[in-house]
Amino acid sequence: MAKHFIRGKYRDEDRIIGPSLDAIENAYDILLALPDSDSASFISMDSHRKSSEEGDLNKVWMNVFVDNYNWLKFFWWSSALKTRQLTASLIELYNSDSYLPWLILARSTLEYAAVSYHFVRKIDRNRLMGPHFRAGDLMAFEDVMKQYAHGSRFNWKRLLAGDLTNLQSDLFPEQSKAVNVLTALNTLSKRDERYKDLCIAYEMLSDFAHPNMASHTSICEMPTAPLGSQVRMHVRPGQLRGEFLMIISLPWVSTGVGTVVELFSELTPLVRTWLSYLEGGPKITIDLRQ
Repeated sequence: MAKHFIRGKYRDEDRIIGPSLDAIENAYDILLALPDSDSASFISMDSHRKSSEEGDLNKVWMNVFVDNYNWLKFFWWSSALKTRQLTASLIELYNSDSYLPWLILARSTLEYAAVSYHFVRKIDRNRLMGPHFRAGDLMAFEDVMKQYAHGSRFNWKRLLAGDLTNLQSDLFPEQSKAVNVLTALNTLSKRDERYKDLCIAYEMLSDFAHPNMASHTSICEMPTAPLGSQVRMHVRPGQLRGEFLMIISLPWVSTGVGTVVELFSELTPLVRTWLSYLEGGPKITIDLRQ
């Protein structure tokens, strides 16, 4: 396994810091082994409309299935490539002793893990392995993927239209609401024993991500004299401070990155199975009564 993190930066590295670094590197190597790009090709609205007008139900639903396959690809690849970017940045920040941005991205890994888990759970609620499908499951899957792709907490429609006059009073979109991260974190915290303290960790890392007390420590050296005598501030406040920050954050970065990789790996058989149907494998059937 490749070593992406610089070793030997902190004392007693083998006990807490080392295992977390190893786990993150293992997940990162899985991400690096993937191609750098792929694409998702959706059926045009004109083609959907034409099939519907012609009354060709087989074509209508085959088009739905093709689109669903591409929604699945988009979810799979966007999860993988965003996590790869995130992990690459974390490695760079760790190696350069850039503690504050490290901690901010550490919190992001938990958000990505929680939201990924939210959507994978929703996908798993439908019977999607085929080759016999229910129309309701395919439509429910498409709705889940649309929320993933278009969910937002900002009114991009008004901004991109240049409607700044109304944007101030209408910042939030009426539809396609993004998943509430706190709700998703609470759900993930109940997945198994690994996540029981997840919400505590998130609140801790949030205090670093915001300009609160914890964030100040990212530029304050650990005191070596009695408290109150002197506070030394530095852009890189030294090994002792870094060691403290890494001990409290690294296990959760490992959990966040590892969870996303684990989740999209669980979806890999579904992606491959659907591709086999489109490449001439078992013929699919869709029950329109359900």
